[in-house]
Amino acid sequence: MHKKLLLLIFLLACFAGFSQTKIKVHFPGAEKKVAHIWVYTDYVSYSKKEIAEVQIDKNGDFDFKLYLNNPKPIFIQVDFIRIQLFMEPNINYEIQIDEVDFEDEELYPKAVIAYLAPNYKIIKPVEHELNKGIEETNKMYSSFIDSNYLSLVRGQGVVALVDSFDNQLNTFTESYGNKYLTGFNAFQMAQLRLMSREYSTQMVVDKYFSGDKLDLNDPKAMEFFNSFWANYLLTKGKGFTVNQVDSAINIKKSYQALSSVLANDPLLKDSVLRELVIIRNLKQLYVRREFSKSAIIDLLYDISRSKLRVEHRDIAVNVRKRLMSYDKGSKVSDYEFTDIEGNKFKLSDFEGMYIYINVWNTECPECLANMDYTKELFEDYDDVIKFISISVDADMEVMKSYVKGREFQWTIAPLGENYDFLNTYNIGFLPRYILIDKSGKIENIDAPAPSNQFSDYFLKMLNDKKGNLRINE
Repeated sequence: MHKKLLLLIFLLACFAGFSQTKIKVHFPGAEKKVAHIWVYTDYVSYSKKEIAEVQIDKNGDFDFKLYLNNPKPIFIQVDFIRIQLFMEPNINYEIQIDEVDFEDEELYPKAVIAYLAPNYKIIKPVEHELNKGIEETNKMYSSFIDSNYLSLVRGQGVVALVDSFDNQLNTFTESYGNKYLTGFNAFQMAQLRLMSREYSTQMVVDKYFSGDKLDLNDPKAMEFFNSFWANYLLTKGKGFTVNQVDSAINIKKSYQALSSVLANDPLLKDSVLRELVIIRNLKQLYVRREFSKSAIIDLLYDISRSKLRVEHRDIAVNVRKRLMSYDKGSKVSDYEFTDIEGNKFKLSDFEGMYIYINVWNTECPECLANMDYTKELFEDYDDVIKFISISVDADMEVMKSYVKGREFQWTIAPLGENYDFLNTYNIGFLPRYILIDKSGKIENIDAPAPSNQFSDYFLKMLNDKKGNLRINE
């Protein structure tokens, strides 16, 4: 009994301040498919976290529950169909998504991986619904910018113009009656006043970012934060030089050194704010050749142990994981597939061999042209390399019909429900090739195609490693 009581107390503590939100969805055309519900873990790394996997019934209906303490954007994804909408705590939703013909092959990606966003209607709640309010205020904001852009840029009667629009926006917000919409519009107006030069950068920092004013769980606040501090270390900062940033990261490889350099900036006197700005900018510096990737990863590791704000630790960990997921030497994310013969397999099943993955479909001409080159590679390297072709075709029978009789003896499998595989490896264009080394780590996230001298690349790579063609070295 004592253990049960402790468990109950723990669960109550976990959900303290959280309210249950119930969502019912009707999605004609998606009968018997699987809906994936996911959110962002934070609004700096924008790492994705699946929170529910729901079987859609024979009528196209499904439902799920969320536990929220503030409004949060969620994604509902079925195959290549995806919608995003805000959910509020303690509100029950009914959503009607327009019918989609999943048998229509034109909906599925050809040479570009994309997600389609069908129209949807929120049946319930009717009054004060946040998504509708955001849509209306966005229209008002866009219309104002389009009509007054030159005046804003030139500074002609800016204050009176912006104040008038602010009053118009506030009137709509108050009449609409949604509490969160007021905060949403506050950041819209902040961006507008900054654009019109009514607010100085110091005013923005003092009003929105200093102390504990920034709500890390507010997506609109964080959108404003990310925009304001984008590329700050290289192009906007004052009181320090790019050379000092370079030295702190590449030579000293020290978070403390970098923080000390940035402390000379009048906008970054607040150490808590400074730390979050560093995390945000390290994410951008990672892709620049002049900065050491390993040093940036180490700096993020240091921040993950910071004592300034516990939320920063989680964000730093998420940014670090996201950056490393694309990096050479990172452990490959494992997925389970079922090949066209009905055999299930995971990428981890083939450790001890190199794995050469290609993502393709039958309506991509370049994909098909490379299949014959893959056939030649397979004949030369099948004892060293595990060849896997992942198809994103809408109709698997069409894919199987194409493969049949062509003597493709390597592993060929449909994507199935592994849509996160496309997100994890940032697969946007087809065909795409990934090379995994014998220990299950990424060797090349964007490997050469078979027709692009892959054989020469592979042999040179082995030579550079002073390796050989034995499976077990």
